[in-house]
Amino acid sequence: MPRARPLLAMLAVLLLVGCGAARLPRPARSFGDRPEGVVVDYSNGLRLVVAPDLSGDLVQVHMRVRAGARNEAKQQAGLAHLSEHIVLCALPLPDGRTVCDALAEEALNYKATTDGDSVTIAATTVAAHLPTVLGLFAFVLSGRCDVSPGQFTRERNVVMSELQQRLGASLDAYQQFLESVYPPNHPYAHVSGGTWATVSRLTAGDACGYLRDRFTPGNAAVVVAGGVTHDQVVRAAEATLRPLAPRPTSPQVAAPPVVGARPPRRTLAGLGTAWGTALVFPLPPQDSDDGRLSQLLVDMIERALADAAREHSGLYDFSLEQLGGADAPMLALFATVSTAEQRADSEDVLWETLAVVKKEVADRKQAATLLRRLRIDVARRLERLDARAERYLELTPNTRRGVLATDLRRIDALTPAALARAAKALFARDCAQVVELEPADAAQGLVLRDVVHPPEDAHAAAASPAIAAKLLAEIPAANRSTRYTLANGLTVILAPSSSPLVDVRLIVAAGFADAPAEQPYLAPVVATLLFSPEAKSPADKDLRRLRATGANVELSIAPDMTIFQTRGLATDTDHLLRGIGGVVVDGHQRADRRSWASEEVYQAIVAGLRAEPQRKQVTRLSLDRCGDLDAITSDPLPMPDLTEFRRRHYRAGAATLIVAGGFDDAVARAHIDDVFGRAVEPWSLPVAAEDPAPARPAPAVRPGASRIAGQHQEQVSVFLGFVVPPELRRDRATVLLLRQMLENATGAVREKLGVSYGVIVTREELCEAEVIVLHGNIDAGHFAAAVAELRRAFARLRTPEGVAAELPAAQRPVAGRLLAEAADSAVIADRLTFLVQQQLPLDYFRSEARRVVDIDPARLAELFTASLAPERLFVVCLGPDENTKPCDELPRP
Repeated sequence: MPRARPLLAMLAVLLLVGCGAARLPRPARSFGDRPEGVVVDYSNGLRLVVAPDLSGDLVQVHMRVRAGARNEAKQQAGLAHLSEHIVLCALPLPDGRTVCDALAEEALNYKATTDGDSVTIAATTVAAHLPTVLGLFAFVLSGRCDVSPGQFTRERNVVMSELQQRLGASLDAYQQFLESVYPPNHPYAHVSGGTWATVSRLTAGDACGYLRDRFTPGNAAVVVAGGVTHDQVVRAAEATLRPLAPRPTSPQVAAPPVVGARPPRRTLAGLGTAWGTALVFPLPPQDSDDGRLSQLLVDMIERALADAAREHSGLYDFSLEQLGGADAPMLALFATVSTAEQRADSEDVLWETLAVVKKEVADRKQAATLLRRLRIDVARRLERLDARAERYLELTPNTRRGVLATDLRRIDALTPAALARAAKALFARDCAQVVELEPADAAQGLVLRDVVHPPEDAHAAAASPAIAAKLLAEIPAANRSTRYTLANGLTVILAPSSSPLVDVRLIVAAGFADAPAEQPYLAPVVATLLFSPEAKSPADKDLRRLRATGANVELSIAPDMTIFQTRGLATDTDHLLRGIGGVVVDGHQRADRRSWASEEVYQAIVAGLRAEPQRKQVTRLSLDRCGDLDAITSDPLPMPDLTEFRRRHYRAGAATLIVAGGFDDAVARAHIDDVFGRAVEPWSLPVAAEDPAPARPAPAVRPGASRIAGQHQEQVSVFLGFVVPPELRRDRATVLLLRQMLENATGAVREKLGVSYGVIVTREELCEAEVIVLHGNIDAGHFAAAVAELRRAFARLRTPEGVAAELPAAQRPVAGRLLAEAADSAVIADRLTFLVQQQLPLDYFRSEARRVVDIDPARLAELFTASLAPERLFVVCLGPDENTKPCDELPRP
């Protein structure tokens, strides 16, 4: 069968549709009767929140200490962040390890962050290791601080390097920016990580005093959520957290809301590398009613900025940042451009974006729809285990029901009028501070002025293969997904979880590759036509009902499949199922809508290409076979061809329905049978036997290094990538290990050099290929050293000895990634979609997580040697010609 152009495989059409009927049983309509957490207050002042979720295997432990940057003096800025580093990675435990070393053994992953209000430490582990992890968290609150001069100096150097990596030469300008928008001496008026000047003056005595005064049980809250019982948590906490002795705690420094006028307009140079505008608005305290309302508006503004970026693709770069902390937050909207002449226009575009949001919330119908979508957004955030644990830390003292019901009730209490009033009041022109942005003076330069190198004896990952194997062995082997087949041949996969959401996907086994080469748009146009039913038809009513829930349907077309997907609250499972059924089973292709459907497909392709990040554009041009952009056309296709394509491919026996999330099993099965089990042609017709499609070889890279003059003279943009061998597409564990080890290697290079940007690793799906891409920006003055370090890192990964040394540090996060978010309906559905596509068993990912400890280092070394070979590697460098010459060396062994 002729293949379609590979370019079209990237198409994703987003359409709002509707769903539902009430003829069959429906799930309960409230989350309010579902307790989600229990709060335990200990006499030492520590608060424990216990939130079991036995639908998953992993346990999330979060601890928040009210010891953020607001509590440090301006001349000691960075003290909170440095104290976090000292207590985690410098203080010895009784066995000589640090908390960082121990968490590397007892957790699948961990992290710590310091912001304006608090220090948060989080770890993902399993129930068997919970007592040990809680014991490590207790050590953080013990008040001990026997740090040696060498350990202190090392962690201070790491903090200074992190500052440089995060903000680079923009650090001083960012400090000026905060000083300009906050009143003098306000606790949020300085960079939370400090500056070079302030951090370099800090002493071990400063850090130990801060730890003793603020890292106390009475200043902390701990959340344990996920795959552990209430009794297990309480027993572990009784042995570790409760025995902590109470200690006096210094009071939290007050951070009053910003009131009164600040300079309405000023110019600032050096905050970035381009011209532009920033609009800054003070917001109400986050824990107030007005503050919660403002956060909903901020979410809407962020989406509006994303829409503006697509509309002005290539002309403007938009971003949004929330400044300060919970008690006096500010919202900064940024629009940057490439020339000084465009700066005035950038301000106009920001105001136009805000006007769009105000118009939407002022329209009662649109505002009501937005509020319905917000219910889904709230549930989407809270179904992730780490996000849920983070939200539990904000529970009020008397809360016993949990965060989901509380947040949904708050949205239900809102009115469109209240939303409109808040938008008008908060984002009026006279409320804004306008900052005109300019790049730094060329004479100053934007390269690193100094570099602090962490010593060579930096803490190595303590996790050995034996420890990783033990941890994985303690993960239950149960498989919660089930598969069955309806009488008409439809395969159904049900994957229940405790999620408040349900993700429904109907996969039709036909895509671009099933259409003639001369009609490459056949599959997406057929699918798109189904979204335009006759008015008042059953399909139209189903779509309208779905729209009323705030849900939406995404249509994606791949070379070998078409996926109809919708996601909404579990209480609307019946509407979600009937909505997709209304499109695929009951939908009709109207001849008078052919032009509309073709134009929709054309616009989706064009918009997708415009929205592609630079790394994907570079990758597309670096492959030898990646479609012809000139082939895009919106000409309508003949109706007989459209009808025949649907009749041949849209049949139950060639389709799979996936339902993942917190659905009621009996309700879901009843609606599945009623909607998808009916005898409706062509849906119920037998599937004709066809010869298997020929294998499609993946494109190859155009090897070698390309150097292109870049716009910014102070940095070099690097893109390096290789195509994953097709035989590994079914071996997710190996691919994830390859990616993780590359991430670790490039991260080590960044830390060693102190470069301010660094390189990250992503996985790109395009042109019927899976491509691993390393990309990022490196200071031009350090580019040659970075290339040399990257080549040395790659050389280590080409040897079994080097892989064996680096493998333990990669196994844990890979295993965690394969097992994490077991309550996330979208992640579950994504994985089941992959299993359907690759024809793999339902327990594949659980088995893969166990197999990551059995990976042969020699086998991985062979894969690295092959993948990083010059003939399989593309390298593109953008930057000043005098600095990009080392790029030619990067692909070489």
